[in-house]
Amino acid sequence: MAAVSWLILLCTYPDFARWQAEGFALHHEAYTRRVGWVVGPLLLAQLGGHACLAFVAGRGFGLGLVLMCWALTAAWSVPCHRRLQLEGPTSPALAGLIRSHAWRTALWTVLAGTSFTQAAG
Repeated sequence: MAAVSWLILLCTYPDFARWQAEGFALHHEAYTRRVGWVVGPLLLAQLGGHACLAFVAGRGFGLGLVLMCWALTAAWSVPCHRRLQLEGPTSPALAGLIRSHAWRTALWTVLAGTSFTQAAG
């Protein structure tokens, strides 16, 4: 998720500002639907894996980070996406979306580092 998150933060979301206002809602909806097919299974696998680590091995730090990412997504990023859908690429919601995603990217990066450290033993 860290790699996907960095790609979205550095490439995808900044490009939203370059999209044409005409048809933006249609293209944004298509983007969110398609990206959901990519990130949805990754998010569920990540949640399941860290839940197992928490309950089987007593390693709950990763699960806490995953849950923080989910909370940020639900409370901040999803409302920004909804507002952007309605208002278009010039909406102030785009800056909010990028800020919210920067926080999620930081958390997923810490989580990736933690996961690699735990896997290395």
